[in-house]
Amino acid sequence: MNHQALRLSLVMAMLISAFLTGTAFAQAASAVITKSFNPAVVALNGSSIATITVTNPNAAVPLTNVQFSDTMPAGIDLITQTGGTCSTLATGGGMFFINPGTETFSSTSSVLAGGQSCTITVRVTGTVIGVHLNTTSQVASSEAPPGAAASATLTVQAVQAGDIPTLSVWMLMTLAAALAVGTAIKLRA
Repeated sequence: MNHQALRLSLVMAMLISAFLTGTAFAQAASAVITKSFNPAVVALNGSSIATITVTNPNAAVPLTNVQFSDTMPAGIDLITQTGGTCSTLATGGGMFFINPGTETFSSTSSVLAGGQSCTITVRVTGTVIGVHLNTTSQVASSEAPPGAAASATLTVQAVQAGDIPTLSVWMLMTLAAALAVGTAIKLRA
């Protein structure tokens, strides 16, 4: 019997055995992606840090070519990446692309080991008052079906009068005295 026929016989035997015993071949579980904003509420033109975490839930199966993308909705401007471990040596390398002009970024990690997580953090600015829902793409890998997308909400509020710093009466009096002394010195000279 040649090697090809032997392999075919072995595969057929495994399939028949699995069918008769009701055993299914296990598939790797999808990567899990989560997203949050900190702080979740900002004043108009205030900034927040968006954190995206991707986790491989498989204890012993590494996931390769782990990918996701994110496009900010109208009212949230993407500023810059502030950190993260996806697309670095920690994940076997990969690629990270950020395009603030189109409000998008994407990440590809070469390998996410079993049980490993990685993160991406980006700074954003709230430019329109309101509640803004941001949803990532599904997270994909070569070994598992796509995982569910992740969402987070950034609320942008108008600046309230109480948010504007004010000086106490004593501080105003000290400032007035300092200005008077400065003016008196200037006039004497």
